Amino acid sequence: MPVDKYALVDQTVGSIQRTALRIAALPMEVRDEALDAAHRAYANAMHDLGQDNVAAGRWVETVMTAVRVLVHEIDRDAGGDGARA
Repeated sequence: MPVDKYALVDQTVGSIQRTALRIAALPMEVRDEALDAAHRAYANAMHDLGQDNVAAGRWVETVMTAVRVLVHEIDRDAGGDGARA
């Protein structure tokens, strides 16, 4: 069965948003650890799909960049004080 590329993009964007929201809700002092855990989870997902190649690594880095940018934007919109109430 062919992969629905639009569904895959939609799922990826949703995952980035959920991950960023969870990390932004954490105290600043644990965010690096949470970002590392998210990176491992995305990399493990690619491995589980049999995608252990350069393109998969780039995908993981792109996703993690998007997560970091979104966390930064959430902080900025919340006043930049770290974890939201």
